[in-house]
Amino acid sequence: MAFISVIIPAYNAKATIGEAIDSVLAQSVSVDEIIVVDDGSTDDTAGLVEASYPMVRLERVPNGGPSKARNHGIRLAQGEWLAFLDADDRWHQDKLAAQMAARGNAELIASDWVRGTDFLPVPNPVPISTLTYRDMLVMNQFQTSTVVMSRSLAKKLEGFDAAVDGAEDWDFWLRASAETTIVKVDWPLVQYRDVATGYSKDVWRVYTTMQPMLDKHRGTKAIAAREFGVLEAWHHLRFWVAFWLAHDRGHAAAAWKNAMKPGMRRYVPAAGVRYLLPFLRERLRRRRA
Repeated sequence: MAFISVIIPAYNAKATIGEAIDSVLAQSVSVDEIIVVDDGSTDDTAGLVEASYPMVRLERVPNGGPSKARNHGIRLAQGEWLAFLDADDRWHQDKLAAQMAARGNAELIASDWVRGTDFLPVPNPVPISTLTYRDMLVMNQFQTSTVVMSRSLAKKLEGFDAAVDGAEDWDFWLRASAETTIVKVDWPLVQYRDVATGYSKDVWRVYTTMQPMLDKHRGTKAIAAREFGVLEAWHHLRFWVAFWLAHDRGHAAAAWKNAMKPGMRRYVPAAGVRYLLPFLRERLRRRRA
């Protein structure tokens, strides 16, 4: 089995980090290294880790956001493979075993995730799919706590970009998909918790960092300029819907205004037909199920 380092950034996570670490220690394959990077917590997260988990390498850093905390862990990690886990999430006991068995030649392996409290047994063989750069540009297809990736790829990409915190994970996977095929285990291996203080729970923050993140990827050879424009319009439309459904009329209006900007509006009809309508149909189907 490959040497695996687990990196857990933590900010004011005293209430949840114990379960996160316990889920790592319960893995059906051995984990060689656990690094908790305390991102300037004020709730004694670090004290809990230090007192209860002496096997964990604890690093305290000034508060700088999730990208800087994860990057600090990447620099310290010794493993051939890096597994990311947010301090408010937890893993299925067979997560790492299933992903490492499914990896093939891929340098990034993700999985599905669930918001519920119970995991299902992992089937054998486990269902998998592959994701391309275009797939990742259509939508961020997985959550950070699902990811295992090679340390060499993480270092080649120079880690997460703190300038786009809020969309930093999506940007990282996009850049990774230009270097390697991404394999996704199509089975929920992570319990994702909706903690109100979670960094990614601020939808407006995610939306406002989406644009500079997309700007980084504009003009890539992997996708034609018109298709990029259609996808960019789609992202403004989907956030417009998200804000509207959340009764956040002010931010919904801002997203719609951005979709209607000169140079963008010509892509809206195609984005609506190709992406928004299927998205809304799927939401309706799930609500009726």
